[in-house]
Amino acid sequence: MNMFKSKAEIDLLFGDNEAIAGLVIALCATLFDNGVRHVHLGGLMRLLGVDFKLANKNDDKVFELPDDFYDQIEEMGFERINEGQLIIPSNRSLH
Repeated sequence: MNMFKSKAEIDLLFGDNEAIAGLVIALCATLFDNGVRHVHLGGLMRLLGVDFKLANKNDDKVFELPDDFYDQIEEMGFERINEGQLIIPSNRSLH
C-alpha cells in the first residue's frame, strides 16, 4: 500500500480533523527521519486513539513512506517544521 496521496485519504481513515491529520504526518515524519519506511496502519490508528474495532480492520495494512516523503506532504499542503521550533521548555515534563 502506498502512502496517503491526499489529506482526504487521511480524513477517511482518521476523521476530518486538522489536528489529527497533522499528528499522522508528524508521526510518519518521525518514523521516516529514523529510517522506518513501512508503517503499520492499525498500530498508527491505535496510537491516535481510533476506535479499537476500526483499528482492527486495518491490522493487515502497511503503507510505505517514499523517498520523496517530504515533497509529497508539502504537495498535500502540510508544512515542514524547522527543528529549532521544536524546543521543549526545561520546566516542562512530558509523559
